[in-house]
Amino acid sequence: MFSISRNFASEMNKQDTYKERIDAILIKGKGYLEPDFSAQQLAEQLGVSVFALSRMMKAIYGKSYSDIVHTYRVQEAKRHLKDKRYAPYSIDDIGAMVGFKNRQSFFTAFKKVTGMTPEKFRRM
Repeated sequence: MFSISRNFASEMNKQDTYKERIDAILIKGKGYLEPDFSAQQLAEQLGVSVFALSRMMKAIYGKSYSDIVHTYRVQEAKRHLKDKRYAPYSIDDIGAMVGFKNRQSFFTAFKKVTGMTPEKFRRM
């Protein structure tokens, strides 16, 4: 029984360490804003396989790599869409600014996260 608890504690410490490193690269370092920043690149920076990264992301965040990246990009887009300084920019421009490669992926992710299109959000 003691060894199970010890292993569990060790696994939780590893997850905490990886979460800190992932947050530093992806979130604090705003890696999510880079359109070409991939799970492969993040895995390489962490020194793990993409498969191991995928399992970690699910265990730590309860989401896939792409869902996490899209969520952060959409949150950034929402800030831009609310900010009057970005009023001259098109929806497509804002999508590109926050790391989406094309309009379709931006609209799909935005609607998945917020339940509405970026245009509707901007009008609110």
